[in-house]
Amino acid sequence: MAQFDGVVIGAGHNGLVCAAYLARAGLKVAVLDCEPEIGGGSSTKEFLLPGYQSNMHANFFIGLDDFPIIKDLELNKYGFKWLTPDVQHAALYRDGTAILLHRDAEKSAASISRFSRKDAESYAYLHRRFAVELAPLMRSFLFHPPLPPEEIVSRMDSDAGREILSFAKMSIFEAIESHFEHPKMRALFFLFSHAITVENAPGTGIFLPSLFSTHTTLGLPVGGAIQLPLSLERIVIQNGGVVLRSSHVREVIRENGRATGVMLEGGEKMMATQFVASSLNAPASIKLAGEDAFPDEVNEKVRNWDWGFHSLSTLHLALAEPPRYTAEDFDPDVGEAYNIIFGADSGEEMAANTEERRNGLIPSQPMGNGSCNSQHDPSYAPSGGHVAFWWPGAPYELKDGGPRKWDEIKEEYTGRLVDAWRGYAPNLTPDNVRAAKLYTPLDIERGNKNMTRGGVRMGAYVPEQLGINRPHPLLSGMRTPLEGFYLCSSSCQGGGLNGAPGYNAAGVIAEDLGVAKWWEPLPAPATSAG
Repeated sequence: MAQFDGVVIGAGHNGLVCAAYLARAGLKVAVLDCEPEIGGGSSTKEFLLPGYQSNMHANFFIGLDDFPIIKDLELNKYGFKWLTPDVQHAALYRDGTAILLHRDAEKSAASISRFSRKDAESYAYLHRRFAVELAPLMRSFLFHPPLPPEEIVSRMDSDAGREILSFAKMSIFEAIESHFEHPKMRALFFLFSHAITVENAPGTGIFLPSLFSTHTTLGLPVGGAIQLPLSLERIVIQNGGVVLRSSHVREVIRENGRATGVMLEGGEKMMATQFVASSLNAPASIKLAGEDAFPDEVNEKVRNWDWGFHSLSTLHLALAEPPRYTAEDFDPDVGEAYNIIFGADSGEEMAANTEERRNGLIPSQPMGNGSCNSQHDPSYAPSGGHVAFWWPGAPYELKDGGPRKWDEIKEEYTGRLVDAWRGYAPNLTPDNVRAAKLYTPLDIERGNKNMTRGGVRMGAYVPEQLGINRPHPLLSGMRTPLEGFYLCSSSCQGGGLNGAPGYNAAGVIAEDLGVAKWWEPLPAPATSAG
């Protein structure tokens, strides 16, 4: 029977971030994952052909120059490197035009002004306000356990604070429409909201300032998304911990009302003298710990967990040459862009697509974003080849046939998506496309047990599952009613590939154990008057 100071369930990036911080704090930590490979949503595979590396989930890593886990853990010393392309986004339209967003905000405004001077001014203001002036405040919202609404209002009692909170009175679409007038500019940001799977519900407008705070910080991990968890694993091991693959946790061991370890499927026990932390989604975490350890209101919330009405159907391509877009004639920088967005020319088209997915229908007009990673990092493909992907949204539960219908229509739908992409990049001809494979919402669920119903966010981004309600007020601070048991998954505040849930959990665990924090924690969000 092995014994550790702490056991972390799940070796995705959040579990590994939590373990890395605590291992460096001097705790002996074991990280257990049921899969033969670590990484969770930060995974890279030769999905198409030998030598062609595809990121199966996360691809666009935000905030790498400013988020604490990069600097605190010195991940560059453990093999994690990234590129931040100067041309961050290119939104393409059917008439051959495009709007480009650069790291240089003035260049972005110039691109937007070709369509609307007013929208260029609005963009410049939002970028300056949230990506520059209030960027530290926006980071503090992520890298701190969520606060009760009344405390947030009190801490945000200033002009800047009230400006941010005003977005919470709107849906994400309303927030976009209130700041931009041109249909193409609205379509661009509607598709941004699609990419981060924010649902158009009251209160989700708060995502717009958050999106602006990081939207030109997209990085591409060199060598694949898997390099992030691999670098975190090296830190855990170097500091006396272990990372065990193919170790399926059956249940959390409880003794005298406290979590004291885990039992594996084979009956082996891994004991934890200080803590157990779960990076699994909220329903799975509660099930492992035992529903009888939690109040009825918690069990009711996780039993009815909203996974979201839509998922992603990712088209992966192995190519002889990268996509060449018609819109490069309008703006040659399209050919240098990292995130390529296409499929919608207006908010109305995006709304129609959303309604189809909500009703379990395959979208009649596919739309989404993607990239040709090998254009920026040649290690993604063999010499003389390229690898690209596109993320059109799709429902998990199809109206006609349910989720298993995906297996029947996969080949036909792959062809439809290649045809749709070719409408923007005419060189995606049969002699250029060496392989094309679709990764459906059902495949997502099969490939990652944490992404139930193809829910890549491990829970819908709707008001009742945001902030202190993510996943429940009694769980949102990373602590739980079961002593010694903590949460650190994307079902918690932060989500995404920023590592915030793991970072926040490590801070809370260190506080509870009286362990000195070797890192400088980010302060709680607050603004001064003015």
